[in-house]
Amino acid sequence: MEKAVDKNTLTNNAATNLRFERKFVYLNTSFDAILQRVLQNSFGFKEVFHQRKINNIYFDDSNYNFYKQNVEGVANRKKVRLRWYGYDTANIESPTIEVKKKIGEVGDKDSFPLRGAALNLEQSTASEVQHYLIENTQQHIGLHHSLKALQPTLLNTYERRYFLSFCKRYRITIDFNQAFYNPNYISFERSELRLQDIVLELKYARGDDADARQVSQQINTRLSKNSKYVTGINMLYHTALL
Repeated sequence: MEKAVDKNTLTNNAATNLRFERKFVYLNTSFDAILQRVLQNSFGFKEVFHQRKINNIYFDDSNYNFYKQNVEGVANRKKVRLRWYGYDTANIESPTIEVKKKIGEVGDKDSFPLRGAALNLEQSTASEVQHYLIENTQQHIGLHHSLKALQPTLLNTYERRYFLSFCKRYRITIDFNQAFYNPNYISFERSELRLQDIVLELKYARGDDADARQVSQQINTRLSKNSKYVTGINMLYHTALL
């Protein structure tokens, strides 16, 4: 069931501070072992938010150009997704449209919350969800036209925990229990593919890059180029779409 969103509640919380997002991927490592590395870091990381499940529908054009730009390492690129929280993935309540932008080594994000929106993937197809987004973004011309030119290409979910350093300059998130789906299946659950890799992200402002090396050295794994969108597309199609 769809619930019409009040047009006055669709806002643009545009991010204006470019930041680094350093990603570290752990293979065959227990969550508890990674957690201990974070909590024992000399920067005094503490958990600052409750664990929650993140759900995303990614959108791309018919040529998968967002995917290809990421794989090819295009310096200035973007990706578009719909994000919502909750352990019932099918239940989309008050989601946010996010346009993530990569500008060289740093990133930015524009967020468009759809307060009051309510949809369900057991009652609406991903294409119908996209149509709903198009209808409710007409006051944001650029976003509106972008969505009209795209299509849903990936649904993914994972659980996340949040940590903040004592100096409050560095944030760490740990993502685990990753799952990927084809959003265009009649029942998306039937396309489920799971991944045991755990992804740690170290996030901080550009001005705090000098001390970030000390933080990352204690994480004890190699910095990795990682995109959940690229990973999911590769898994769904069993190959790179290049």
